[in-house]
Amino acid sequence: MKKIIPILVLLSSMCLQAQGLVFHGKVRNSVYSYESDEQHNRAYQYLRFSLATADKKFRINSSVRALTDFNETIDSDLRFKAYALNLEANDLLGRVDLKLGRQFLHPGTVLGALDGLSGSVKINKMFSVEGYAGTESHFDRIFKVYELDDSFVAGGLFNVKNLYSTNLQLLYLHKSNVDTTLFQLTGLNVTNYTFDKTHFNVQAHYDMQNERMHRLMASVRQELLGNMAVNLRYKSQYPQIYTNSFFSIFSPKAYKQYHAGLSYEFYKDYYISTQYQLVQFDDGNANKVFFTINGMNASAGVLYESGYAGDQLSLMFDYAYEVIENLYASINLDYSKYRTEELYEYDNQLANALRLNYRLNKNWIIDLEYQWLNNKFTENDSRFLNHITYRW
Repeated sequence: MKKIIPILVLLSSMCLQAQGLVFHGKVRNSVYSYESDEQHNRAYQYLRFSLATADKKFRINSSVRALTDFNETIDSDLRFKAYALNLEANDLLGRVDLKLGRQFLHPGTVLGALDGLSGSVKINKMFSVEGYAGTESHFDRIFKVYELDDSFVAGGLFNVKNLYSTNLQLLYLHKSNVDTTLFQLTGLNVTNYTFDKTHFNVQAHYDMQNERMHRLMASVRQELLGNMAVNLRYKSQYPQIYTNSFFSIFSPKAYKQYHAGLSYEFYKDYYISTQYQLVQFDDGNANKVFFTINGMNASAGVLYESGYAGDQLSLMFDYAYEVIENLYASINLDYSKYRTEELYEYDNQLANALRLNYRLNKNWIIDLEYQWLNNKFTENDSRFLNHITYRW
């Protein structure tokens, strides 16, 4: 297995030789205390930064995390994580963008994090081509890279913009390991905005390796009367299981999802939203109804679920308030009554959180949060979090 950082050291030095660097970032130190079988006190250090040349053509991006548990020793692979660590080269020859390293990608279909190379070429204002190749990143985002034989990913996109008020994407995704080809997806994404208040989307992806429709999704959003919007969506999809995941031992099955939603602004910045969702599995159906009222500083909601996924009734409430200038307090209340199968009795769960947020200035932010949970497994599960953030 290879380390990520050495991959970028030589390339990073190219950026550092340029003059007039622009450096932005954020450092956060978090303390997390909780009790399971024993008391745990953990400290997390997050570093996220962007180092760019003055003309923005070259950029180094980083998002990393370190963890220390004061009560037990943690393996180095779990202590240190890299969510992003890459080098960008933008607007080369006026039309080429490249990115090398660990990066997040959504190339017209679900992929996730890639350790490799991606790039795009702008042909003109209407047409562009994108491509990528490498390995799927570790699920835990540790500082290691899979061998190509273990988790190879490659693919590309052909983009068409503003063609009769329509955006098109033609895509291809290949994913394999040393034993087999997992996916060969090809398909089309369409977004249409012919009418100002109507947005229509279609995604159709076919898996050539498994000879089946992998994903079919159609949605429409219609704005009505200036203060109301209706959303309708249908989706049928096979799950894309992560490389080397435990779930790879199971045969994936497709599910179908039907969704309908309505939002209404009954007063300035005050909304009512209601949603209904039906999910169909081979063994049964699951229903979900969600209703919320949202205002400037508060929201309240009711969630009801029934069917194959179990039965649940949840009540939620959030409220935030500016105590004094730059000091904000918020409270979250969440009550659930649930059961996983009809033969079981209902169980209750109560989860709450109190939070204080203080902005000392544009650079420093302090957060304090206290959480507690009560359910059939524990009478009192309490957790304390503290964040100190510095931005520049």
